[in-house]
Amino acid sequence: MSRDSRISRLLVAAGLSIGALCGQALAQQEIDEPRLSPMLFGETEKERLEKIRQERERREEALLISAEQERDGQKLDEPRLNPLVFGPPIDEENEDLTGARITLGEEDGNRGFFSAFNFLVPEETNLSLGVGPVYEPDYFGSDDYEFNPDPQLYVKFKNFVFLDDAGADIALFGFSRFRAGPTARIRKRRDQDDNPDLFGLGDVGTTFEFGGFAATTFLNRFAVKAKVRHGIKTGHRGTIVDGQLTALLFRSDLFSLSATAQASWVGNRYADAYFSVTPAQSARSGGRLEVFDADAGFRDLGVSATGYVNIGDRWSLNPYATYSYVYGDIAKTPIIAQFGNRDQFTVGFHLMREFEFKSR
Repeated sequence: MSRDSRISRLLVAAGLSIGALCGQALAQQEIDEPRLSPMLFGETEKERLEKIRQERERREEALLISAEQERDGQKLDEPRLNPLVFGPPIDEENEDLTGARITLGEEDGNRGFFSAFNFLVPEETNLSLGVGPVYEPDYFGSDDYEFNPDPQLYVKFKNFVFLDDAGADIALFGFSRFRAGPTARIRKRRDQDDNPDLFGLGDVGTTFEFGGFAATTFLNRFAVKAKVRHGIKTGHRGTIVDGQLTALLFRSDLFSLSATAQASWVGNRYADAYFSVTPAQSARSGGRLEVFDADAGFRDLGVSATGYVNIGDRWSLNPYATYSYVYGDIAKTPIIAQFGNRDQFTVGFHLMREFEFKSR
């Protein structure tokens, strides 16, 4: 046998021996560290842990979404007002309510334009309903007082339409802190049966008054408003002009107070309807009421104070008091000079339920 043939056989034998040794080593590794196929025996430990982590994240995300949906649903079904009397919503955890801002608020440039009550209610409020007693004269200029139920309705729609016991104002025009537009009010009837002192004068029917208003605010604490209205269809069919200055005196998270100075001017028809005494009326009264011709002029000057007490979420108590001094020629009418009083007082309060509705 040649030398080359022997070397070839030795190399083949060596290769076979190495292959056998490698095969044995791989077999032993399979025994010591088995590698299972996921198709046959399921997921690996690493894959199982990853799935657990992903499932935990999905559950946490679902809980977060559920909490947000529940909160949004509560706002729609059961709206809740911010406990602050004024101002935009705040972060209660980071904001100290003591000594909160005493401004009109940047978000609502119309605040305070429309009445003392509008000046005090939370700016989130769109609707307030309430009722309470009022102690008042049984007719304007009377010295006889009585208790009456006094319902209260306050509506604000998109800082455009405002409605309360002073009537409805629609802010059609405005810039900065000035607003103007049409205004309307229904003035209740005066019956001669309201008081024996009115006997013979007849009734003054319910009057629908329509006109315009202009209002502005300044220094973040004062509001000026003027209204001119004319009676149409029934009632007095005259003209009345109201002017008022409202000042925010105090505000905290529980209590707020405003004061208002006001004056009213009336035209001839208004003065005749409520304060003149014609010869026929004097005769019907048996001569008890002297003939009197009331002229146009200032009807009264007055002041008032209105409070706002936050007594709970969406509930408030609103006490108020007014004083009016019957002015000039109007005070000379017999129903005031002889049988009434030129000093007029009104005291009452409202228990209010407030609502907030988000418009889209």
